[in-house]
Amino acid sequence: MSFTITVSNDVYAAIVARRQTPDESENDILSRILLTAGNANEVHAHAHKDADYDHLILDSEMDHVAE
Repeated sequence: MSFTITVSNDVYAAIVARRQTPDESENDILSRILLTAGNANEVHAHAHKDADYDHLILDSEMDHVAE
């Protein structure tokens, strides 16, 4: 499954500025950057460590859903 996202020119420039090889796609670049940031559960837990988000379900195919 693929999705289309819209980013500003500045964000796009920041993505392509991180290209390591001429044939590296924007998807490859974003994957590399996001994977080094940690998995979704780790990032979510870090970003919301002071909030009560224990009731949220993380799933790559749906938005956050409250139980």
